[in-house]
Amino acid sequence: MSLRTTYLSRCTAVVAMFLVLSGILPAQQGVPSSEPAKTAPQVKQVLPSYEGQNVSSVEIAGRPDINVDELKSLLVQQPGQPFTRAKVDASIAALKATKRFKDVQLQIVPDLQGIRLLLVIQPGLYFGMYRFPGAIKRFNYSRLLQVANYPPEGPYSIADVNNATRALTEYFQKSGYFQAQVRPEIDSDPKHGLVNVIFHTTLGKRADFGEIKIEGATPEMSRFLQGKLTSIVARMKGAAIRPGKKYSLRTIENATRRLENTLLSEHRLSATVKLLGADYDPATNRADIAFHVEPGPEINVDIQGAHVWSWTKKKLIPVYQQVGTDPEILQEGRRNLISHFQSKGYFNVQVSVKTEQKKNGEQIVYQVTKGPRHRVSEVDVEGNHALREEELEPVVKVQEGRWILNRGNYSEKLVRQSVKNLEQVYKAAGFSTVQITPEIKQREGDIYAIFRVNEGPRDIVESLRVEGNKTLPVSQLAPKGLKVVEGQPYSQKLSDQDRTQIMARYLNEGYLTATFRQTVKPVDKDPHRLAVTYQIYEGPRVTANSIITIGREDTRQSFIDRVAQLRPNRPLTESDMLTSESRLYEPGIFDWAEVDPRRQITTQSHEDVVVKVHEAKPNSITYGFGFEVINRGGSVPSGTVAVPGIPPVGLSKDFTTNEKRFWGPRGNVEYTRRNVRGKAETISISGLAGRLDQRGIFSYLNPHFRSTNWASTFTISGAHDATNPIFTSRFAESGFQIQRYLDPKKSQNFTIRYSYRQTGLTRLLIKELVPQEDQHLRLSSLTATFTRDSRDSILDAHRGLYESFELGVTPSALGSSVTFARLLAQTAYYHRLPKEIIWANSIRLGFLKPFAGSHVPLSEQFFSGGGSTLRGFALNGAGPQRTISVCNNPADISTCAPTSVPAGGNQLFILNSEFRIPVPIKKGLGVVAFYDGGNVFRTIGFNGQYTNTLGFGIRYATPVGPVRFDIGRNLNAPPGIKATQYFITLGQAF
Repeated sequence: MSLRTTYLSRCTAVVAMFLVLSGILPAQQGVPSSEPAKTAPQVKQVLPSYEGQNVSSVEIAGRPDINVDELKSLLVQQPGQPFTRAKVDASIAALKATKRFKDVQLQIVPDLQGIRLLLVIQPGLYFGMYRFPGAIKRFNYSRLLQVANYPPEGPYSIADVNNATRALTEYFQKSGYFQAQVRPEIDSDPKHGLVNVIFHTTLGKRADFGEIKIEGATPEMSRFLQGKLTSIVARMKGAAIRPGKKYSLRTIENATRRLENTLLSEHRLSATVKLLGADYDPATNRADIAFHVEPGPEINVDIQGAHVWSWTKKKLIPVYQQVGTDPEILQEGRRNLISHFQSKGYFNVQVSVKTEQKKNGEQIVYQVTKGPRHRVSEVDVEGNHALREEELEPVVKVQEGRWILNRGNYSEKLVRQSVKNLEQVYKAAGFSTVQITPEIKQREGDIYAIFRVNEGPRDIVESLRVEGNKTLPVSQLAPKGLKVVEGQPYSQKLSDQDRTQIMARYLNEGYLTATFRQTVKPVDKDPHRLAVTYQIYEGPRVTANSIITIGREDTRQSFIDRVAQLRPNRPLTESDMLTSESRLYEPGIFDWAEVDPRRQITTQSHEDVVVKVHEAKPNSITYGFGFEVINRGGSVPSGTVAVPGIPPVGLSKDFTTNEKRFWGPRGNVEYTRRNVRGKAETISISGLAGRLDQRGIFSYLNPHFRSTNWASTFTISGAHDATNPIFTSRFAESGFQIQRYLDPKKSQNFTIRYSYRQTGLTRLLIKELVPQEDQHLRLSSLTATFTRDSRDSILDAHRGLYESFELGVTPSALGSSVTFARLLAQTAYYHRLPKEIIWANSIRLGFLKPFAGSHVPLSEQFFSGGGSTLRGFALNGAGPQRTISVCNNPADISTCAPTSVPAGGNQLFILNSEFRIPVPIKKGLGVVAFYDGGNVFRTIGFNGQYTNTLGFGIRYATPVGPVRFDIGRNLNAPPGIKATQYFITLGQAF
């Protein structure tokens, strides 16, 4: 809501500026009373006039301490009359003649009934914040602002307050609070020129549903529809209205749709359902719901000669949208059916429609003659000389059938769209009189589509003048140059681009009322030789007088000042205000924020800036409880065992353990406290407790560590897990991290982290799975990480660069049981080639180095192999392996057999390169050819086998990332490793 209302209010300010400049309003009426009147520069342009338009209301605004009813008799301009400048001037003069005010300004606000006139008494007060005590616990603050039609930058008006009071009362009653009472209180702040309005609300008890009343239908139909609103299906869809249940506006809306859908399924295609309202009984606190239903006649739609699925039928035939059955609606359905069958290759399809009157209603019959099925053999553009086919082909919607099963895309609708698109491309290139003529030919049933182009003469800019830019030269308005250039082609698109960059520059320099207008005239009566003039009115450069914050309660002013980054005595720019709003939302402590000038910018050069915030609820708690029964033991269901810190290890399907059943309660709880100390700091505590596993986490987040740009995070966590039949693990960790972005775009991030971690394994049935010295570890690590990410998409990058560098040390001097250092570097590069082919590359290099006679624990070693690293290996199957003894029955040594498991390594090198090629059969479908090279090496120095994998894959784009299927062939697979591997997963490999 914040951005939308800000934008609308500033558009209104521009309208007011237009009125001053066009002479409709006296120039001094737009000047604050504290400043001398200024004469606005005259701009020769045609501006909108409100002369003669209906005046919906005339309000005296800006002063809550004045009885406006005493002054209304002085007004010459009255509501319901046409707008007349003379009457408005006389009304303003009459108010000034009382000598009670320094000045009177006029604001005009367009509305549905005409125009609303606000006569703002100066010095005036303007709306600051709306508050809703008594209602905010049940309703969202932003939603209440929308209901109250909050007017940012608007002058105080009793009419706005009364309208808001009525709207809020009606909204609460529609929500089931029929006894709700709203009492507005005016809180004036003359020092800052603001008025805050407090809408004291007493909601009362929410009503229950009473009976359902359906009018307009027969008794039988009414009983039938009432049953539809009390059925089990209605309950599942949230549309059940049952006596004694809590009143809900959403339920009523769902019930209305269910009645409409029910009538539609009964072939009542012209039926109407209208909610009449709720009949509330205070004695019982129940509300009877009344609907008026006009079932209308039965209307059956029959498609003969071809099969159309019911859901497709409802999309194609407009009468199913209950828009009527007039001839135009029927013909629209006919055209939709033609386009539908043409898109399937039936290019000569014929569809007719007729209406038949039946005893019980009306029947609409669409007769379809599909004809033979063909394909689009050729699509060509001819007559193009100035533009290449490569520029035109992408906008042609008629497409050839390029594959055996693909017959191409063709329909009359696509032909019209192609013509329109080609015309737009040519007009954007300066050919204003271009003509595109489609020629559709059939040869042996196949379609040959030719779009003949008559380019016509090109519009050329004979001269270009930029006028009115007194403070900013053209070189600053368009640093990269204007798009419209003398001697070059002219188009409205190029002119619009110039307008955009010029106005953006002015707004970012503080000229908030700057306007731009272009005039284009032919030279020597030649319509294709043009004289272009850009006419600019800069207006005043607006400077921020002071920064006022309202609405905060617990939040510190210093935090808001840091986040908003607005300063007095600096130019007030649109981008600064919008950026400040966005930054205020980021910490998550405000559920509404808005940054506006105190009043609309018209002709003033100085204005206060108001930062308005509403704090979100600081505390939240979620919890859940249950009862569980766990059978720990028996065969391992997944066929693998995953010990914390090492890759999963495959087990025989005959592997068993002693089975034991555990039962007991299970629960989890999470508490979050936001905006701690009023500085957007967050505390979170969560815990889970069950019969066999318990976990707890505490975290403390500070977005501005010690009042700097560093964000800090402190965490403590612990876990005990005995759910696995093969081992029990204990884990405890504490850590402190600081990080900050190094550039304004937040593409570069630097992090420093210290962590202390203790892990312990007990009851390990496969003793050799984890070396004895690694079953109980203390790791005390200090790590620094730098990342840079310029990718256009994290899920599916098409261009850009990703880099990551991590350096860490784990010394015994800090309490660690081992001593080693770690370096891991990665870079990925994405480049777009012709034909939308993406060349993606990634290199990963890692080193682990133990010191002082220590070693690197198994859990900290490098592992590789799988769908995101080396696709010629199974998951974590690359690198050194070691053989351990695994017994299918640990109690019986005769069942033991050697099993190979990953041993990890101290060096990692992975090289990935792939070409991602789109397939034109279907949008989002693509194939990939890839190479993966590298391995995990036992020690530093490539002491091991370098492997090479070639493969191909299929990709299909979805909203959550591409679905991926890859097959890799390891060209030099180690003994015992399958050379061919396949993977099905979500997301790109890198």
